[in-house]
Amino acid sequence: MTQTPILIMTYRRYENTKILLSLLKKFRQKNIYIFNDGIKNKFHKEEHKKTRNLIKNYKKKNVNIKLLLPKKNLTQKRNLPYALDWVFKNNDTAIILEDDCMPSRDFFKFCNVLLKKFSNDQRIAQISGVNLLNHRGFRRRNNDSYFFSKFTSSWGWATWKNRWSEFYDEDILDWPKVKNENWLKDIFKNDKSFKFWYKYLERRFNLIDDDWDKPWSFINFINNRLSIYPSKNLIKNVGEDKFAIHKNPKKWNNVNFQKIKFPLKHPKIIVQDTIADDFITNEGYSNPPISYRIKNKIFRQINKLKN
Repeated sequence: MTQTPILIMTYRRYENTKILLSLLKKFRQKNIYIFNDGIKNKFHKEEHKKTRNLIKNYKKKNVNIKLLLPKKNLTQKRNLPYALDWVFKNNDTAIILEDDCMPSRDFFKFCNVLLKKFSNDQRIAQISGVNLLNHRGFRRRNNDSYFFSKFTSSWGWATWKNRWSEFYDEDILDWPKVKNENWLKDIFKNDKSFKFWYKYLERRFNLIDDDWDKPWSFINFINNRLSIYPSKNLIKNVGEDKFAIHKNPKKWNNVNFQKIKFPLKHPKIIVQDTIADDFITNEGYSNPPISYRIKNKIFRQINKLKN
């Protein structure tokens, strides 16, 4: 099976980057693109330099390695779109891993199989590697190897050039129309989902938040596209460290890998799994305890000063 190019997003997590590169070697990945964003401020200099030197010296026999090392920091809004556009100049598919997302061996095979299967199916936006439902007690409705969700995920994922390049809009210019004509109510029947996404899309449109993933979610919402999620967890997020920009609830961090069986059992019905999505909404979009919200607010303020 042809290997999909892998885009690694790095900044100043030296140890994480080292572990991630060793996993790619262990899993015999042969086509690797590494992006290391430019330094953001002087406080990051030592860790950033150490990480960049690691990347520059990363050479493996019979492995195609390409580096993109901008001098200036592109910001959260632009770094991944810029890097993914770089990969898509010469490729039609890509697997994306940030430096806090550790893949299992099965993750790559899972992505490769489904990238091929859905290569011409514009209903599918991306393939996700994470499943955070099982360890929270979710009971699946069948034994299929994956399900379809309205929600995207950036914790280890894959997509196609024609889904990304033809649709992505970092400024979400259609948000005022969607908001003013109340289309979000049609997209989200669940009131929690509606309130959550209304708030975050409004913040992103007004540049209160500076990220790339909300525009990616938005463009897929309004084009009625689905994401694939595995029935087993294939990605471990280890990003709850001193380098974190966002603070995640503890229940989502360091969730163990699970083995998925091959050949995959493909669903016969390609529709949103609303039971799974309601579970995601109730688990992920519920208001966290006040103590967590206070800690997270303090964390964000400190990060603004440091970053």
